[in-house]
Amino acid sequence: MNSYAPYLTRTVVSANSKGGVGKTSVAVNVAGLAAESGWRTLLIDLDPQGNAADDLGYGVSDDGMHLADAIQGRAPMAPVITDVRPNLDVIPGGSRLDDLESFVTGAIMKGQVEEPHLMFAAALAGVAGEYDLIVIDTPPTRPLLMQQALGAARWLLIPTKSDRASIRGLQKLAQQLTSVRRYNPDVQVLGAVLFGVTSGASNVRKNAIEDLSAVLNEDGVVFDTVIRHVEATAVEARYANKLVHELAKEVEDAEPYYEAIKAGNKPVSLPSSAPRLAGDYMLLTQEILSALTEVFTDEAEAVEA
Repeated sequence: MNSYAPYLTRTVVSANSKGGVGKTSVAVNVAGLAAESGWRTLLIDLDPQGNAADDLGYGVSDDGMHLADAIQGRAPMAPVITDVRPNLDVIPGGSRLDDLESFVTGAIMKGQVEEPHLMFAAALAGVAGEYDLIVIDTPPTRPLLMQQALGAARWLLIPTKSDRASIRGLQKLAQQLTSVRRYNPDVQVLGAVLFGVTSGASNVRKNAIEDLSAVLNEDGVVFDTVIRHVEATAVEARYANKLVHELAKEVEDAEPYYEAIKAGNKPVSLPSSAPRLAGDYMLLTQEILSALTEVFTDEAEAVEA
């Protein structure tokens, strides 16, 4: 039984055992939009690569030192960067999380920690009550870090591409989830989201949704919203250290090229696809927050009853 579960009911982990399927993009854009919607949000980057820094533009961080120390019990967990956007705090990742993997491995082998799979959960429980939503980004190829994330998770958000290789890769995540439920039985699949899909590929989506449901062996786990494949916008947003909806606003507010030329200014080159991709993330975030709100309401009513 996970004794920390009551404190972690608003924790969403973005996870997939395969890389390149949009975990970080989904995590940071959903966290940013939730914060903009008024949800007090904490984003935790549990990836040694620390790619969330590029999307949010917070630049040099502590390279994951605070996160590693907090999980090892050396310091209480707290946001390292506050208000990176209004209502959005961040605990960055980085290469110091490699040291954490070694520590967890040693703790398990030597029996030094009573609940080694719940070290992250124990640390996170102390700060979780300050937030309406906690979003955790995870690495694809670090099983010990993934175990820590799933041990602290109440909800699992699974970005995946639509090709069969990506979906078969979910079998490994499904196995990890089954294993994790021995010490965190409360973790549930919030939903899978198709990422990087051509907007008009309806048959691809249909087949992928069927495959996802079969692999995960759970009903109702695929979100209606699909994040379309718009590489130019994704690259430009990360290069500019902006979330997609922030880039979209720049596109919408940009001076038309013909007006710029007429005024003797250099036209601003921004991807025209940004508003469409921003719309995908907005719809996905709305689905996620609506699903969570419904659950929170039902749980609150059950307690009152």
